[in-house]
This record gives sequence, structure tokens and C-alpha cells, in this order.
Amino acid sequence: MHTAKLLPFLTLLCLSIGCGGYKMVEVYSSLEAGNPEAALAYLDKKAPDKENLPFLFERGLVAHYADRYRESNAALSRAESISEDLYTRSISKEAAALITTDLVRPYPGARYERLLSHYYRILNYLYLNEIEDALVECRRATDLIRYYINEDEDYDFFGAPFLAYLSGILFESAGELNDAFISYQQAEDYYERTSSKSGANPSQDIGVSLVRLARQLGFDEEEALYRRKYGDPHERTEGYGELILFHESGYVPSKYEETLTFPILKTDSFEDEPEKGRGKRKNSDFARTLVSRRGKSYSETKLEYLLHVAIPAIRSNRPRLTGVSVEVGDAEGRGILVSDVETMAIETLKSQEGVILLRTVTRALLKYLAYREVMKKSEDESESEEQADHTKEILFDLLGRAVNVVNIATERADTRSWQTLPNQIFLLRMRLPAGSHTVRLAFSDGVGRGRGVESLEDVVIRENETTFLNYRTFE
Repeated sequence: MHTAKLLPFLTLLCLSIGCGGYKMVEVYSSLEAGNPEAALAYLDKKAPDKENLPFLFERGLVAHYADRYRESNAALSRAESISEDLYTRSISKEAAALITTDLVRPYPGARYERLLSHYYRILNYLYLNEIEDALVECRRATDLIRYYINEDEDYDFFGAPFLAYLSGILFESAGELNDAFISYQQAEDYYERTSSKSGANPSQDIGVSLVRLARQLGFDEEEALYRRKYGDPHERTEGYGELILFHESGYVPSKYEETLTFPILKTDSFEDEPEKGRGKRKNSDFARTLVSRRGKSYSETKLEYLLHVAIPAIRSNRPRLTGVSVEVGDAEGRGILVSDVETMAIETLKSQEGVILLRTVTRALLKYLAYREVMKKSEDESESEEQADHTKEILFDLLGRAVNVVNIATERADTRSWQTLPNQIFLLRMRLPAGSHTVRLAFSDGVGRGRGVESLEDVVIRENETTFLNYRTFE
């Protein structure tokens, strides 16, 4: 029997997957308990690979919430460096992925993840009072967006509107009005491109900023254009500064593994078997045929084999708190949605699904054909027709089971992602008199019902300056 020949192969592939590492539920529980230091210690203790991109993303964000801003920047900067390097594909690991699993492929990070890493680095520099470094980070984010646009004519712009808007606010607060005007223009354009999917489009806030800056810069035509579109901004009173508050809500949904089954029929032909009138059929063509059978059922008399594959999937995981209003003395304001991270995650995976599925089915097909070849050789070596029939029956049973074990053991879906990211980000801009204030946050659910309040004490507003804050809720 040739079943034994599969065992070393099975063992090797099972070992190639590996196991262990940190569990996100432990990280979540510490964050939700208000103890990011414990989450950080857990990540550092359990992570088997400190150069792993998802780990660096997680560590960078958890360190940010622990007020370890330099550590956060170090992790996120290292993640960006690795991500940039991985954008050039590793041929050897691409080839290995055709034998084992997509998990051996380098994970370069999703585009929106890379852009959001700039958001947290900008905040880190602001909290460290290193304004010039924050401005440099804005320019790096702008360069990355420009790279994506030039690289891909179908670029989805996910993450780009928020970073452009944030850059406009920061450039304006630093007095770099030309750069601020350009960033606001880009934000207006990018939000228009993505708002139909994400629902995030703070166009009015961006528009009045464009009117204000066009007036300051003496751009008369642009001022008239934007004023007709958005109206006049409120006059800025002396003795006031601005509060920029980001409310980060919930968690971005994590990917999970979904198992699919594709039927191989007794009438199917493969690469080594000519089809009627078509010559030899390529395995890649047949893999496409299998993909087209998704969701279809066939009678058992027509079936030769059921091919099992695993692909990543994602479903909505909206948080309970999806709105925030702010009171500071007599002043009131409400947060507006500026970044819908959940939609970006879902739509990004949806755009990749076809390629992932075809690659996964092709890989499973190659494993099946290896088993089929073993079975064929076993039949050829049989001593009689009766023995051949008996051997065929046994081999179909035993080798079929073995191949399915191999597929299940090695066919793991790639569910890697940055899992501590928020689900949504809201922004509030409020003009306040210079001085120390108590900022009262009132949270609401999806139908506007109040769901709790928090107060931020001693928030300092300086005249003609901008104070940045971010606040995270997890429920």
C-alpha cells in the first residue's frame, strides 16, 4: 500500500503550520479593563516572533494606549519598514504557499492598516510635543497615498480621506496654510470617492475650512467657489483655541476561517488527460471550473471526490457605542464619522476574495492530484483485475481519508490582520476659550439612546492653538 508514503509528507506539512503565540481575547480583556500595561506585558511574553507584522501593529497601538508613545512609534515604524519591504513579493514563499498554506506568505499589511499606523504615529508625536515630527508623518502618509494612486488605477482610497483631513487640520494648526489647503482639497476629493461605501463624509467641516483658508491665502476664485458650495465659516474670536477630539469606538471585525467544498466529478479530466477536441487541460483552468461550482450540488453517482478548502471571511461587528456628543461649559458639539474601519476591512477582503479562492482551490487540487497519482500507480501494480478492483476500493477509502487529513491540517486560511484597531473613528472640532476645561463626553447607540458619560478633566486650551485628544471605547 502506498498510503505510508504520504505520512512523512503529512507530518512535514503539519509541522510547517506551527501553533502557539498570543490570544487576542487576553489583549482585549486587559484593554477593556483599562489596563493596557497588562496587555502590553502579555503581548511581549507570548509573541513567538517580535518581527511579525501583526504583532508590531498590535504592540504599537497597545503601547499608545499605555501612554508609551516612543515605544508605540518604534513598533509602528518597524511595522511600516517591514511592510514596505514585503510589498516586493518573496518568490520562494509564494511557491511554498502553493504546497502548504497562505500563512507561509509574508503578510504585508492592508493598505488601510498602513495608513492608520500613520494616524497613531501622528498622535504620538503630538502628545510628545514634537510637532515637526508629526508634520513629517503627515507628509509620509501623503506620499504613501500618492504611491497607491500611481501604482493602482483601481485604488479604493480606503483610509486616504481621513489621513488627508487630519493632515489638513495639523498643517493649519502649525500655520502651514498652503499645505493645509491642499490636504483639505484632497480630503474633499477622497471622501467623495469613498462615501458611498463607508458613509463617512464630513464634507461640510472640510468645506468651511477650504473657504477660511482660501480667504486667508487670497485665493479669490477658490473662496467664491467653496463659499457657494459650503457657505461662510464662523468668525474666529480672539482668546480662543480649538479642541480636536477623536472618539475611537469598538473593534474592527476579525477575520475567521470558512470551509468550502467543491465537487470533482467522475467525468472530469485533468492536465495529463486530453479533453475531447481540446487537447490537454491545464490545472489552472480546471481550478476555475471548480470555483464556478461553489454552492452547487451533484448526485453521489456523479461524484469522485469532495475537495475541502479554507478561506478567510469577515462579518460585521458593530460596537454598541456609535455616537458621541461633547459639552464644555455652554459649548456643545457632536462627533462626525470620519473613518469607518469596519467597512474598509470588509470591502478590502471582498476585493481579494476571487484571487484568494482561486489560489486556494488550485493548491488543494494539486494535493488531490498527488493522491490520485498514488492511487493510479497502486492499481497498475496489482496482480489481477479482481485484486485491482479491490485495491481501488481500499485506496479510494484510505488515501481519500489521508488526503483530506492533509488538506485539513495544512489548508489554513490566512486570517492575519491588525485586530486592536477601532471599528469607527469620530471627530469633533470645537472652538473654546483659552484655559483649563472639563470635557464631558456623552455616548449613544445606533438609535440615539444615551449609553453613558465620561469626563476628561483639566483639558488645556491655548489661545490660537489646537489641542488634540483621542478617547477609546470598546463596547
